[in-house]
Amino acid sequence: MSRLNKPKVFGSFGVAALLLIAGGLAAQTEELKVTYSKPGVDLKQYKQFLVKPLNLEDTRLVPPPWVEKPNPKEWQLTRENQEFLRTAFASAVRKGIESAAQFKVVEAPSPGTLQVEVHLISLTPWAARGEKAETLGSGTLTFEAHVRDAGTSDLLAIYQGTQQVGKEYQENTAFNKQSDLTEHFTNWGRNISRRLASAQTQ
Repeated sequence: MSRLNKPKVFGSFGVAALLLIAGGLAAQTEELKVTYSKPGVDLKQYKQFLVKPLNLEDTRLVPPPWVEKPNPKEWQLTRENQEFLRTAFASAVRKGIESAAQFKVVEAPSPGTLQVEVHLISLTPWAARGEKAETLGSGTLTFEAHVRDAGTSDLLAIYQGTQQVGKEYQENTAFNKQSDLTEHFTNWGRNISRRLASAQTQ
């Protein structure tokens, strides 16, 4: 069994006022690019979240750079993968947001609600399905997130990030990958809730 790892790449970024919310998703971020941030937003008006379904419209499964001549059949995002990602994202982010009992997740847009929509751009597993290997975490994901006022549809922020999924050395199994992603999404929800709560005390 081989042991796979990658060098970490850390980016630096300033924290705009709105990123006190958006930074909830970025707390684990190694690279972050803010492409839009609306000034003068009153964060104290928001009491709940609307989390849109995970956008997998054109998500790619990308081999890590050390894989030579990857077999395309081993690097495809299957329908089963997509179903898992959507289901895990919806339940885990909600669990994370509501874990501190400060904010709740609602099903329809209304005043005082922040809408979060995440587009998963790519996934890079450290090892192919079935490969006998031990990896540090499961891989990385790259995403773009849009934050809106759910009542007015006003766009408040857009940002992109790349994050490592999982922190421990582990065998390359479907169960471990799914567990890492579920925990990752739960942490997104926890961080969103914490950052909004912190911003509202300023």
